[in-house]
Amino acid sequence: MYVGPEIIAPYTFPVNKSSLEYNAHVAQARASIAPVFQRDSSIAPVQTHAAERLFVQLHEQLKKPSLTGEELRDFFEKNGVALAVDDLSILINPVTAGSTEKLEGVLSSRLALSRSIQAVVLPLLKEMFSAGILNVEKNSLATQSSKISVRSNTGEMLEDANYYRGPLEAQARFLEQLRADSDLNENLARLAYKIAVHFLAPNLFYNAAETIQRQEEAVANVPLAKDQVLAGERIIDSHQRITLEHIDKLNSLMQARIERKEASGLWSRFSYSIGNFFFTLLLLIILVAFLYKVRREIFERPQQLLLLGVTILLTGLVVFLANELSLPALVVPVTMGVIIVVVFFDIPVALAYAVTINLLMGAMRGHEYDITFISFFVSLFAMLSSSRVRSRRWILSTMATVMAAYVVAILVQDYLNYLSIKEISRNLGYGLINGFLASIFAYGLIMILEYLFNRTTDMTLLELSDLNHPLMRQLALQAPGTYHHSLMVGNLSEAAAEAIGGNGLLARVGAYYHDIGKMEKPEYFVENQARGRNPQEKLTPTMSSLILLNHVRKGSEMARTLRLPQVVEAFIEQHHGTSLMSFFYQKAVEQNKGEYVSDTEFRYPGPRPQTKETAIVMLADAVEATSRTLKEPSPSRIKQMVDHMIDERFKSGELDESPLTLQDLTKISLSFQKILNGLFHRRIEYPKTGASQAGAEEKHEDENPAQS
Repeated sequence: MYVGPEIIAPYTFPVNKSSLEYNAHVAQARASIAPVFQRDSSIAPVQTHAAERLFVQLHEQLKKPSLTGEELRDFFEKNGVALAVDDLSILINPVTAGSTEKLEGVLSSRLALSRSIQAVVLPLLKEMFSAGILNVEKNSLATQSSKISVRSNTGEMLEDANYYRGPLEAQARFLEQLRADSDLNENLARLAYKIAVHFLAPNLFYNAAETIQRQEEAVANVPLAKDQVLAGERIIDSHQRITLEHIDKLNSLMQARIERKEASGLWSRFSYSIGNFFFTLLLLIILVAFLYKVRREIFERPQQLLLLGVTILLTGLVVFLANELSLPALVVPVTMGVIIVVVFFDIPVALAYAVTINLLMGAMRGHEYDITFISFFVSLFAMLSSSRVRSRRWILSTMATVMAAYVVAILVQDYLNYLSIKEISRNLGYGLINGFLASIFAYGLIMILEYLFNRTTDMTLLELSDLNHPLMRQLALQAPGTYHHSLMVGNLSEAAAEAIGGNGLLARVGAYYHDIGKMEKPEYFVENQARGRNPQEKLTPTMSSLILLNHVRKGSEMARTLRLPQVVEAFIEQHHGTSLMSFFYQKAVEQNKGEYVSDTEFRYPGPRPQTKETAIVMLADAVEATSRTLKEPSPSRIKQMVDHMIDERFKSGELDESPLTLQDLTKISLSFQKILNGLFHRRIEYPKTGASQAGAEEKHEDENPAQS
């Protein structure tokens, strides 16, 4: 049942036949054409004269007293007639051949028998030629016509096909007439038939080219239309049961629209193209304006803008090729681009992209937007399932999600449109194929685009977060204290980034690698020093500061050598910002006895943190190092220490270039406190043995957080 608004014909248009009806009428038109035959008037006299000449020569042969069967057989073979000696015995020995009573008076003469055969064969040949012998059997002609068109020198006549016979039928008719209309016995009749068949040639020849041409003309005259709908006529009413007649009218209306558009002239086609161009341009302008409003940083990095543009072009190319190949709309993997965008950017950008590309697809498919609902619905689930990559199996979960979304969307739309089970099943198959292809193509293109545009996705970060990574294993062996410090900073950073809506995985990976430069001289950093051994005590403050500065420079060099992503290298360069190494600076001031000491040599070169994640790692690095100096840490002391470290970095301007807000800093502080409180939670105090009592009374060596 049709549940939409009534459909009124906007103009008069013909109702076309269905393909089944039209093909049936075409076949009928072809079959109605009478086959065309050309009469060759020269055949009959030539063949009749040849037969007469044969009989004259035969008479002469039969006059020979010593004629044998073999000689007579050879005579016939020379004239093209194949006969056996047994067939000719009646002419060689006429007395023993068993002639009829009518012929008793002439059977003693071979000549009489020969002339009797001639008297029967020649008239029958002339009769058969006069009627006409076809060169093909009538049942081999693909026609339902009972007529044939016979062309001759005098014109063309439409004749009854029953009067004409093909080669085999003519031979059978000749033998039948021979037996019925002559006094020849069976042996003579058989001999006469075998002689006559040699001369019984077709004189009507099938003109296939002319017949086919007439059939094509008949097909061309078969009308496409079977009815007409007038302008203003109701095609189908709301809540009316749909019949085949309605379907034919609606299909004809669609075809009429296409024909009117094609026949509307150059200007109409040009204006349609201009309309499409401005429609596409409007969508792109809206997309650019939205992105500029919510993600202005994309325009500050041309490489990101180019990546987004390439993704749009790739998806547009896929839609274009699908249209050119006449593929079903449900097979076009539009969600491929959505997955790529959400992996490289985020959900707001992917949402804007999904709206734009799905409307563009509808425009490219002739402004048919039935598929837009399904595609956009699936795009939402695709971006949600791909926005956070936390497992190597993410592509499988994304594929399953996209396939499931297609199934739901297709079932909803197809049931609302009252499609048959067969059509719904077909569309479901298309949707499953789409989900599979979109996920596979997206996965492959992400790796290619990641390389071409030097971008780092969560997939790469996930690989770097593996603690079995060669660089992490090297760090654990050469600088175990730094390794454990980095793990703790990673835990703090990830939790804080998640709390403010940042990329927790990026923060954790950045924290893991931020101190890899310490592997060159691990013993100069307090977390790697054995109790009571600090090589820094033997160095001047300036030398100590150079060693600390060098771990940043060396870490950057290692990152570039090992081809770590640029976003990871940024953590190495920015995790200290331009902060002051206050311990060594104060030591230098004391050693210079109050004289002015420039702090330039005691500051890290920067740059300051540029992103939320690098700023978080800076704070986590300072907080973790300071937390190791706390004696009897309590929640209040931990809170005081965390707030102090964050406030110190904030007041010194180290966070000025990062996008962190005061609200973000509050959330970061709470996140740090939660983890540290869990780490330093109060333990049950058990009775101590002598050894443990002695160990508990040992004084812990103070550690300098500025050296971390």
